[in-house]
Amino acid sequence: MKLDPEVLDENRKMARDCLILTAVMAAGFLVARRFDLSVVWGLLIGYALAVGNFYFMSVGLTKALSTGDETAAKTKIRQSYLIRTLVMLAVMAFSLWTERIHWVPVIASVFYPRIVLAMRGAWTWIRRRRHPEEEPEPAAREIPAEPEEEESPDEFEKFVSHFSKGPVPGEEKGKASDEAEKDSEGKKD
Repeated sequence: MKLDPEVLDENRKMARDCLILTAVMAAGFLVARRFDLSVVWGLLIGYALAVGNFYFMSVGLTKALSTGDETAAKTKIRQSYLIRTLVMLAVMAFSLWTERIHWVPVIASVFYPRIVLAMRGAWTWIRRRRHPEEEPEPAAREIPAEPEEEESPDEFEKFVSHFSKGPVPGEEKGKASDEAEKDSEGKKD
């Protein structure tokens, strides 16, 4: 399966940004003087877990969207999510079970993509606040909006009529007197 170039580019950016967060985690262990071989394994496995999860999420979404059927797409997305979650839980449990892998970098890495996406959103918000004259970047594939049809008064009246509980007091008299006037005018002509 071939991924869209934009999806691949997003995966490259995520891999780069997760690597930066992994380096920050390593620096934290160095400062705390807790850096050892188990931390190295935890950092490597955690990085692979974060980037792999994001990549396989992209693959799963691409496959689901290529089906063309909404129910099949939802099923594929659920299966992808379930498999990725089970793999992540298994890796995290294994890191907790063994002493050769430090569990903190492995569990922290699960949050790397969320942190990256939150930081990107914050950075975009800051840029827009500093330079409001700049237009935001266009979306990768904008879905054309369907032209909105203006509702005619008849459609609106039909819609509103469902909410009424009956005739408005005083309205019956008005209708009856209007009909009586029409009848009397019709007889005069």
